[in-house]
Amino acid sequence: MRITYVEDNVANIALLERICQMSKDDLITYLDAETALTEIGVGTSDLIIIDLHLGIQSTDGLQLSRALRDNGVTEPIIAITSYDHLFRDYYLEAGCDEYIRKPVSVETFLATIDHYRS
Repeated sequence: MRITYVEDNVANIALLERICQMSKDDLITYLDAETALTEIGVGTSDLIIIDLHLGIQSTDGLQLSRALRDNGVTEPIIAITSYDHLFRDYYLEAGCDEYIRKPVSVETFLATIDHYRS
């Protein structure tokens, strides 16, 4: 499976890289929303995982999710956030299919990837 991960924290990227090596999945990473928006297109990934808080200088993950949906991207989008379920409606309105709350365990990542495996 081709997984796209938009995350500004290199430690979190390294974790998902190791997980994808274990699960034999391909991982494409972007450190900011602007680059991701120009690179992600319809059919470029099987699953898109976006950190909702991408730093002060960047578009946030909700804005990126909306923009991807506006551009016709239909692949599942999973939001990763430290916020709780009270913000669930915001994630769904922005086009996210579901969200994972930080800190994310290896087991949660693997289960999420397996859920969307075709």
